[in-house]
Amino acid sequence: MQENVGTLDRTARLVAGPLLMGLGATALGGLRGRPAGLAALVAGALIVESAITRVCPVNRLLGVDTREKELRAARP
Repeated sequence: MQENVGTLDRTARLVAGPLLMGLGATALGGLRGRPAGLAALVAGALIVESAITRVCPVNRLLGVDTREKELRAARP
């Protein structure tokens, strides 16, 4: 798959994903099997995964590529 997550987007995902996972595990009761907490844990993990691989299926569905500005700046 082609990368579609830029540097700023990646950084935001690397911050938001673990925060969402922590919220899901603690405040929403994900470790006790509560559905909202489990959903937050899974969503946070998927956000982190998209930051690591730099590929986001949702961006692809929406036709969004946050690397566009970076790619234009790299061209002479």
